[in-house]
Amino acid sequence: LYRLTEPALRPIRRFMPDLGGIDISPIILLLILFFIRQFLVTTVWSWVVAGG
Repeated sequence: LYRLTEPALRPIRRFMPDLGGIDISPIILLLILFFIRQFLVTTVWSWVVAGG
């Protein structure tokens, strides 16, 4: 599990301040993925509607 998640979480951990042993980088990653997904769905949907 570590080898799968660490490449995605490492860049987030570099920018996050130390919160006393609490790692919120997985939450940040999930939020980033959620917003990317929402953006892609909205963008693709607008292309579909505009293209008819």
